[in-house]
Amino acid sequence: MMARWSAAALFAAAVVTAAASSCVLVAAVRDDDFFVEGSVYCDTCRAGFETNATTPIGGAKVRLECRHYKSASGAVERSAEGSTNATGQYRIELVDNRGAEEVCVVALVSSPMPGCGEKEVGRDRAPVALLTDAGLATTVRRANPLGFLKEQPLPNCGEILASYALRSAPSY
Repeated sequence: MMARWSAAALFAAAVVTAAASSCVLVAAVRDDDFFVEGSVYCDTCRAGFETNATTPIGGAKVRLECRHYKSASGAVERSAEGSTNATGQYRIELVDNRGAEEVCVVALVSSPMPGCGEKEVGRDRAPVALLTDAGLATTVRRANPLGFLKEQPLPNCGEILASYALRSAPSY
């Protein structure tokens, strides 16, 4: 006859078994913890937006900065840093979200890519909504892509930008 197991007992057994058989890290995530995800790229054409020639930057540093919405000084009350992986993606955990009390922004810190370290104005930071009552069913928030500018545009950038049918493509 088979014994009845509760869901909690089965979960505990699975965690113990997994931990014993391999190096599995089990982390508790609270309901008020948030994750901010995004990407960092090199604007190889200095276009001000992502193009076919845009390349992701692995190892770039970003910082999540949160300020109280009523703060007269605008001082950062808390922050968390992160780095991009090989595909230019980052994920930052924000523990104990205060939601509507804070205004948060992800900002570029540094680029490890030689020749692509100038922060692109307008793409050097992105606001992140952490509201818990905004109807979002997940604790993951996505920030707009952040970009660094290449010192010298690639030789084929004129053709690339012309292919977007822009009114006036810069000549390089």
